[in-house]
Amino acid sequence: MVKIYVISNNRASDGAISKLIRKMKKEGLYTNYYPEADYVLAVGDREETFDKVLLAYRDNKPIIHLWAGELSQGTHDEAYRHSITLMSKMQLCTNHDANEVVKDLCKSVNKRYVVAIVGNIMLDNLDIDESEVPDYEYDLVLYNPVTVDTKKYVERDILDIKNLLSSNYIWIEPNGDKYSDLIEPHCNQQNLPREKFLGLMKNCSRFITNSSCEFYEAPFVMKGKEIIHIGTRNLDRNSKYSDMVIRDASENVMKVLRSL
Repeated sequence: MVKIYVISNNRASDGAISKLIRKMKKEGLYTNYYPEADYVLAVGDREETFDKVLLAYRDNKPIIHLWAGELSQGTHDEAYRHSITLMSKMQLCTNHDANEVVKDLCKSVNKRYVVAIVGNIMLDNLDIDESEVPDYEYDLVLYNPVTVDTKKYVERDILDIKNLLSSNYIWIEPNGDKYSDLIEPHCNQQNLPREKFLGLMKNCSRFITNSSCEFYEAPFVMKGKEIIHIGTRNLDRNSKYSDMVIRDASENVMKVLRSL
């Protein structure tokens, strides 16, 4: 049986991917010891993930890229994501549009590709913990910096948020990307476990954000409540609510992993 080492450095995906990792452990596919890994499963597009994938690529470890082919705006993640795809032996996509992006990308450099459409694991684990929810109405803010522009764009977005806020709000600290230091003084809530964050999302009056969770979890958890997008980051992300038609993504991924 093959052993698979997981590289994931995004706090949101780490919470969602826990279900997949539990399945991998149960079936003996998972290892946290890199030298014994037959394959590497790279999740997403973070800089830290790219750095580790590059090492695996140099070690000739076969790489499987989960969330290949996504399109987003406003960060360096776009370059990291597509670079990971080009280093991978197999690409796992959330939807048909991402699948076409992967095909076009690989064809552009005459690279062979193996691609599967598996759905979005972010929707496999929507456990909600409401223990942090206050007993008053509030706006919820999660704003991560735009990293491909100057800090003036981030400062402008912060001003837009402050002009929107009601008197009661919960502003979650950002993800640590460049210019996060400009945002942190305005925050009043540290990072929370994913289920507690979803509890805050479910019960807020409005969600003010530029996070990808605006398109993934929020439409399911907030059930029609107001979502306000800020700035250019993820402004036109290609994976949206209307694409979320493939169920049981973690099981779909497991089918691929079992076949290795």
